[in-house]
Amino acid sequence: MPGHRDSNLQKELNPYIPTAAAFGGVCIGALADFMGAIWSGTGILLDVTIIYQYFETFEKEKASELGF
Repeated sequence: MPGHRDSNLQKELNPYIPTAAAFGGVCIGALADFMGAIWSGTGILLDVTIIYQYFETFEKEKASELGF
């Protein structure tokens, strides 16, 4: 970003990342709903992938807090 140091970029973007991620998830969910993919194989695969990604993120954060 112009006007910001690289080391400060993460600190500047942290307030916006959860909102952007949630909005993206809502958009994908709405798109899947309009396409009728909620209970199809595509919808189930999308749900499992999202849940697994949250699990991976949680485990990585837990490991970094413990110093691994």
